[in-house]
Amino acid sequence: MANKSLFSSLKAFLPRATVRNEAGGPAYALGPKHALAQFAATGCFNGTYYADAESQLDTLKSLIAQVNDNVFLAKLAVYSRERAFMKDMPAALTATLAARDTVLFRQAFVERSTTAAFCGHCSR
Repeated sequence: MANKSLFSSLKAFLPRATVRNEAGGPAYALGPKHALAQFAATGCFNGTYYADAESQLDTLKSLIAQVNDNVFLAKLAVYSRERAFMKDMPAALTATLAARDTVLFRQAFVERSTTAAFCGHCSR
């Protein structure tokens, strides 16, 4: 059994949770870039326990609309593919990047062989 009085004095120093997560529990709000980065590394566009594919896509669109830094989007697309080993998320990010900045799109997608590998019809 946990000793609730052991850390009770620390509660005064901790910030209070400001939002609710998808499960309904207390959580902390993240800035748009931080939230997009976290979502890019963990989002799967598939039905999960707390969210369906459509709500995840809506979340992604909302976060992308709040981030106007195309260099960040390009780096995030590469990171989500090469470091987080995601497939669909980098494709969605680079599709957005293609509409915003074609030079960065080419650098992030076409010229990076590991990123372009998940698109079979693309050439280097």
